[in-house]
Amino acid sequence: MKIDVLVLGKMKDFAKIAEEYIKMLSQFIEVRLLELGHENLDDESSLKRDATRVLRILKDDDHLILLDEHGKDFDSISFAHHIFELMKRKGKLVFLVGGPLGVDDSLKKRANEKISLSRMTLTHRIATIVLLEQLFRSFKILSNQKYHY
Repeated sequence: MKIDVLVLGKMKDFAKIAEEYIKMLSQFIEVRLLELGHENLDDESSLKRDATRVLRILKDDDHLILLDEHGKDFDSISFAHHIFELMKRKGKLVFLVGGPLGVDDSLKKRANEKISLSRMTLTHRIATIVLLEQLFRSFKILSNQKYHY
């Protein structure tokens, strides 16, 4: 099983932190972070172009999880168990972190589920780091390991 994290934006100075979490996660699972950038136009057509790029990357059996402030809330333990159940399925887990304008409706429709990291709106950089940290915490929980690194 592999996990892809697609980011509609660039991580810039946050990339080093993301790399550290991906390295820590590598003892449990392969995680790829794909920075897709985003269209700089503030209109619907830019969201559609972003969506087209994402949809080209996805395979039919990928389980797409959209990060959305209105998605399902989890605590760390229930998120770990949810990840465990999802890993039993075919296909790859793909998390999508939207850009500054969010995501096009076509991606919302394609998403198998939506989860929330917080009811607060987070930048794509912060959301990506929080997601990676929670994935790492999940695998520590599932492995009955203490969370120290």
